[in-house]
Amino acid sequence: MDEVLRNVGRELRALRRARRVSVGELARDTGFSEGYLSQVEKGTAIPSISGLATLAASLGTDLTAFFPRDDGARVTVSRASDPHRLRVAPNAREEYTVLGSGGPDAAMTALVHRVFPFDEMVRHRHVGERFALLLSGRVCLTIGGEDFELGPGDTIHYSSHPEHTLQVLSNGPAEIFWLVTPAIL
Repeated sequence: MDEVLRNVGRELRALRRARRVSVGELARDTGFSEGYLSQVEKGTAIPSISGLATLAASLGTDLTAFFPRDDGARVTVSRASDPHRLRVAPNAREEYTVLGSGGPDAAMTALVHRVFPFDEMVRHRHVGERFALLLSGRVCLTIGGEDFELGPGDTIHYSSHPEHTLQVLSNGPAEIFWLVTPAIL
């Protein structure tokens, strides 16, 4: 199943208005510009998963607010023959394969993140912790101003509260296995 985020802007606007937060206040708290947030709300720009997590945290919720909830079974099986892929836009430079998602009661989410090299450095900050295992490619994670270069087989575990960035150093895409807390899907 290949899924592209839709209606993110509408959900963001509804959350922001329900909490009586202005676009300017949200911009100051998240570091995104008012213009960019307006584009997101209008559906002309879609933030990365990390950007959505930053917006959700600023609005006092979590990333699951942007996704339909599945209140189904407590045991999930992900089949290699039918991966649950998630992209923020049809031509996105990032793709996630959701390996484990336990819904609203889950403590963590397991993902494989395929990210292509790009020039723009996106700053992230979230609530919780991240554990990553680099499967292929080379990346540099900058966490709190300190650089950590990773190659295949390297792992990193960190609090995701400080501002951090991810840059692909290899010529081709990097694939990263993530365990994310709290659960984002």
